Amino acid sequence: MTGKDGTPQAATAEEGEVFDPRDAAALFEETTRQARSRFDLMPPILTLAAAVTVLVAYGAVWLSVRDQHPYSGPTGTALAVLYGVLAVWIVFVATILHRSLSGRSSRQRRLEAVVFGAIWISIYVFQGALYHVVPSQAVAFGVYPAVGPLIIGGAAAAGYEAAREKPAHASFAVATVVLGAFAAFAGPADVWGVVAIGGCALLLVGTAALLWERRVWHHG
Repeated sequence: MTGKDGTPQAATAEEGEVFDPRDAAALFEETTRQARSRFDLMPPILTLAAAVTVLVAYGAVWLSVRDQHPYSGPTGTALAVLYGVLAVWIVFVATILHRSLSGRSSRQRRLEAVVFGAIWISIYVFQGALYHVVPSQAVAFGVYPAVGPLIIGGAAAAGYEAAREKPAHASFAVATVVLGAFAAFAGPADVWGVVAIGGCALLLVGTAALLWERRVWHHG
């Protein structure tokens, strides 16, 4: 837009408000930065680390129970590997996400952590109740702990992602539910191996999808 003398003038908005192109550029840059920050909340390194975690943790349990007849549950060594690897992964995730979170986003994530933490704890409280009602090693210390977190936690995550209108994330969560449901048919021992391999494969596919999205984002 030019004035009477032909010199450039700032565009004029409603009721005489002056619209400065520099403000628009700054706003666009800030919006892009925030979008990139939200996009980076789930870097592919996390899903790749999760794939390794699932393979090692569940694989260790499977190796300890695959020859048990009758089934008696994971050995102490296998459980130490399971929980040790999970602890390392949780610390790793917390460290990565802590660098990406601030302000309202951080408060929102803490609330999400409380909600999903309560769900996760309830999964294992129910395991104790299950063994109390049906004292079966194969069910309470075999099939249920292997697939319970996938089915219950995955269903909660699917609903959460669907509410946020993120179909790709919701589909991934539904896939974990399906994996857990079908893995249960493998029995109390082999279910650990099925989840180890299937979960690792699923997370590797998720990692590839995130890398593809990131490539499209940076070249879009």
